[in-house]
Amino acid sequence: MNALRWTIGIITTLIAGGFFALAVIGGNFRRSFGASDNAPWMLVGPPLVAALILASLVWPERRVLLHVVAVIMIALCIGCAFLARETVFTAFIGLCYAGLWLAYYYRTVWATTVR
Repeated sequence: MNALRWTIGIITTLIAGGFFALAVIGGNFRRSFGASDNAPWMLVGPPLVAALILASLVWPERRVLLHVVAVIMIALCIGCAFLARETVFTAFIGLCYAGLWLAYYYRTVWATTVR
């Protein structure tokens, strides 16, 4: 169980760090060509979701937090199903990530209460 938490946590941290670096570097390039900035929610939303995912890994005893992130992961699965029409590999990676987290969710919430 701990290995699964660490694996998901490391993947989430790397993705959030890469998103932040891409937003900073891409924003500088866009401004250098005279384009306007993106909507602020586009830059704040993904790191906020990553923070929620990390919080659910750090504090697994908070059931409400786990349920909120489970809804986010189901939305990610639906989004990956729509994305699979365009690029299968990216959708597959997203589904694998959501599957890992949902396995963690099952082991944390349901496997401990149904005995």
